[in-house]
Amino acid sequence: MINDALSRIGHEQRQALTETYLRDRPYAEVAAEVGIPVGTLRSRVFYGLKALRAALDEMGVTV
Repeated sequence: MINDALSRIGHEQRQALTETYLRDRPYAEVAAEVGIPVGTLRSRVFYGLKALRAALDEMGVTV
């Protein structure tokens, strides 16, 4: 179910959520690895969570 919802959001947002939330990695570490500022990573996480909630809602899953 969560994999289906993750597959419905953009790659950059999915990567940000996977690395920070699911793998519990520090923002600074992930941002350095991807080559983006920490603020950009935080934005991707923020909008990724919104997109994930919308995807789950479309799937009929209540959060």
